Amino acid sequence: MLYGCDEERIYRIGVSQCSQDDWRTKMNDEINREIMFHEDAVVEIRSADDSNEKQIEDIKYFAENGFDIIIVSPNEAAALTHIIKKVYKKGMPVIIFDRNIIGDTYTARIGVDDEGIGRSAAHYALHMLGTGAKAIEIFGLKGSTPAEGRHDGFVAEFKKGKGELLASVPANWNKEDAIPVVDSLLKIYPDVDLIYAHNDRMAIGASEVASKMGRDDIKIIGIDAAPNIGIQAVADSVIDATFLYPTEGHRLIRTALAILKKEPYQREVQLPVSSAVDLTNADILLLQNETLKEETGKMKQLKARIDDYWAKHSSQTSLFYASIVIIILLFGVAFLLLRAYWQHSRHQKTLMFQNKLLEEERDKQKSLNSQLQDAIQSKLMFFTNVSHDLRTPLTLISEPVSQLVSADNLTHQQHTLMKIADKNIKILHRLINQILDFRKYENGKLKLKLIEIDFSQTINEWLESFYSIARKRNIKLTLQAKESTPVKIAVDVEKIERVFFNLVSNAFKYTPDNGSITVFYESDDNKLTFAVADTGEGISERDLGNIFDRFYQVDRVHPNGSGLGLSLAKAFVELHEGTISVESALNKGSVFTVVLPVKHVSETISELKADITEPDVERELAPVSSDIVFDKEKQLILIIDDNKDVQTLVGELLKDEYNIITAVNGREGIRMAAKYIPDLVICDVMMPVMDGLECCKRMKTEVSTSHIPVLMLTACSMDEQRVQGYDSGADGYVAKPFNGIVLKSRCANLIANRKRIRDLWQDNVLVTPTINRDMKSQVEGKNIDNEFYNRFLEIFKKEMGNSDLTVDAIASDMGLERSQFYRKIKALTNYSPVELIRCLRLKHARNLLTSTEKTISEIAYETGFSTPAYFTKCYRDNYGETPSETRSKLTN
Repeated sequence: MLYGCDEERIYRIGVSQCSQDDWRTKMNDEINREIMFHEDAVVEIRSADDSNEKQIEDIKYFAENGFDIIIVSPNEAAALTHIIKKVYKKGMPVIIFDRNIIGDTYTARIGVDDEGIGRSAAHYALHMLGTGAKAIEIFGLKGSTPAEGRHDGFVAEFKKGKGELLASVPANWNKEDAIPVVDSLLKIYPDVDLIYAHNDRMAIGASEVASKMGRDDIKIIGIDAAPNIGIQAVADSVIDATFLYPTEGHRLIRTALAILKKEPYQREVQLPVSSAVDLTNADILLLQNETLKEETGKMKQLKARIDDYWAKHSSQTSLFYASIVIIILLFGVAFLLLRAYWQHSRHQKTLMFQNKLLEEERDKQKSLNSQLQDAIQSKLMFFTNVSHDLRTPLTLISEPVSQLVSADNLTHQQHTLMKIADKNIKILHRLINQILDFRKYENGKLKLKLIEIDFSQTINEWLESFYSIARKRNIKLTLQAKESTPVKIAVDVEKIERVFFNLVSNAFKYTPDNGSITVFYESDDNKLTFAVADTGEGISERDLGNIFDRFYQVDRVHPNGSGLGLSLAKAFVELHEGTISVESALNKGSVFTVVLPVKHVSETISELKADITEPDVERELAPVSSDIVFDKEKQLILIIDDNKDVQTLVGELLKDEYNIITAVNGREGIRMAAKYIPDLVICDVMMPVMDGLECCKRMKTEVSTSHIPVLMLTACSMDEQRVQGYDSGADGYVAKPFNGIVLKSRCANLIANRKRIRDLWQDNVLVTPTINRDMKSQVEGKNIDNEFYNRFLEIFKKEMGNSDLTVDAIASDMGLERSQFYRKIKALTNYSPVELIRCLRLKHARNLLTSTEKTISEIAYETGFSTPAYFTKCYRDNYGETPSETRSKLTN
């Protein structure tokens, strides 16, 4: 393992013998002797004991247990052919030896010329007995290919020499089966001269029967010539002769390894017939066999010694290399220890330096935290002071506005504006109270006023205020409770009501129309839990950890609150020694859960009146409605703002002079602008989904909306932000808070400028009567409106002579709907598409009249008029004279 990387492959060879006899024992010895010379192979030999079923199982065993090749001596050809064919088809090499199968589904075959052996036996018998000899045959096994070959060869040669075969009876290769067969045959055929047996064992059995019957004159011939059986029987004069049946065990192993190593080999090998063994050579062969056994034993001893020496050598080599590796490892460990010491020293120095830096950074962080706390406290102090200062003017504003909202002598517009003011005064008043309460909490001066309530009854009353706004927005608002019994608990009702109002109002703010909001509560002896779940926008994972921090706003770009509501709600809950948590996923909704410990301060439940009523909820969450009537004579303005109150305010200010449509974000605004082609767009800068800058940029790059002027509304007054707006294509800015008169003036001015540009386009159409390069050069430019008009002129020029040309066809070629195409052409030229087409045709016709000799009819058809008469009528209506009069003026 230490000195070799590649382990040589060991081939596994399986040998399936059909039986156990002296001949096969000799072959097995040869196989084992040959395998000793091949260290890259091992062999396993199995005997079927003359059983077809057992040999089939042996072959399956070799095939299923990882053997590389199978060597088979089939018991019976018909019975074994199927399994050998199956194994061979699966890709396993198969060598057939001794006996054969039906067909050639094998890798190689090594066999003996059994017919030749039969002929040699017959020839020897005739030589020994002369012509006219009579013989009986002890057959091997029906269906066995060697037996059939030995029979066929003997019969053919024996009859050829005038011999007579009296009988041929099978004895299944066994001595025990041969004895009764020979006994019967000798009684039937007493004049027999020769017994021919297919192997030596049956021949010996026949000899014993003949001796008992006093027939020592009968000559007996066998086949196999195994040393311990056949040759010894000849030497002992038990039988007269035997024929050597070659084993060739070494050849089987060599052929198998050649196949596995993909070396050349002979697929069909037929071993030659050997000479007979009789008394003349039997002793010599036995002596040779004993010598071979002795040499084989010596080889085995030598191999055992070599294996022992090699094992010792391998062990010593492994120990040597292991010692070298250990020495190297010791040097390596020593080096690593030394290196670790050096690195440790360097790390120590580095850590000391880093600790010094961390200490300095810690001191900086402490200083910054101190400054931050001071800044926060200063900020809270400022807000607190400002809130105190704002309370008085807010009170002075709130009451008059409240009175005016209830007044019945205001116009509808005045009443709508007062409701917007009243709603936002309430929001401002709540914000101021939140700042003051949060300041008290920070200073530890916020106290609880616990009273005993029935929470199940109280939460029903609180939720009652929200049903009206839920119906208006088609939001499914439900209350779920695990028990219907009273839930007694002592809480500060005013604070928990504000927590509840904050959670539910947030759910309404971020849940779209047709969504759902669910309020749930349950309680036990130790705690009360209530939760508010919605199907709104959800909160990102980045924001979830900071959602309850003061002044933190989830949407920093388009904030929808002050960032104090949830922070104050958490403060109120913690005053009750409770907890508040949130679970949320973007675009799926949020669930806010409040857990309060159950406490009691009284046996009786207090009667309460809700501080937050339905009108309060309506004022805060419901948009102020406005009745805007469309007038076809008025110009159209699109207002894009995510704040419904701003939409209402701007709409109320402009509805007397303009028709008003609205959108809540940039994406919806682009869709409505493309659909309605308004005369002006008023767009807020900061909006969800798509902000005003992106909305403006897209409208200015769309063919159908590029001509529409855009007025931006913004609370940002920095020059850089205005530059971004102008770069996006904005035509003007109005800063929030804005003056209504200024807003009206800017709208009128932008629409008037667009009208002047449109008049210039109209002049171009009137002044330039021909569709030629001069006309195109006057309208060419980088502006997208010029590109649009140039494209229109190209399409019209190609189709001018088509009297069936329609506005729908041109709009389709331009990639626009008919209504969009109509509004675009009308906005650019002040002509309807039909009027513009007629005007261009007449201008081109007038140019042809004055510059060519074509007839009036030719000009009429060339410019797309259906008949010359209709052309003349349109020409006279436009120029006050007929085409003939125009041409006659030129001739005169």
